[in-house]
Amino acid sequence: MPGERRTVTIDADRCVGPCITDTVGTVAISQNFIYWSNATNWPNGTLPKAGDNVYIKPEWNMVFDIPESPVLGFVEINGRLSFKNDTDLHLRAKHIFVRAGELIVGYKDKPFTNKARITLHGLTSDQTMAYDNAIAAGNKVLANVGLV
Repeated sequence: MPGERRTVTIDADRCVGPCITDTVGTVAISQNFIYWSNATNWPNGTLPKAGDNVYIKPEWNMVFDIPESPVLGFVEINGRLSFKNDTDLHLRAKHIFVRAGELIVGYKDKPFTNKARITLHGLTSDQTMAYDNAIAAGNKVLANVGLV
């Protein structure tokens, strides 16, 4: 009827793109280094290739030691990913999420002395990222809730 007041209840979840819904527990980062360039350090026994999603596990102390990565899809860091300090390095991805971990390029007492680059790739029309139901991000993202 005209002028009648009605109540509508809408329950919805907003999730565009690969949504982050799982939790990460607190795990100590290993004192032992593992190297990106060593295929045996990866769960499937092969180096990440273009378009792959990469997950740095909570206990990993991964050293990025290749001159240039392929353009990766999503890189989630829950352990430590540090840049090896002896050459120029270039990490390329669409999304990098320092979630419960650390992304390290040099230290105060030992600065990175070479050229380190992180390039985010994507087109305006690419899928966007949602980190939870309230935080939507763009389609080329470096997000940090850990340590950079």
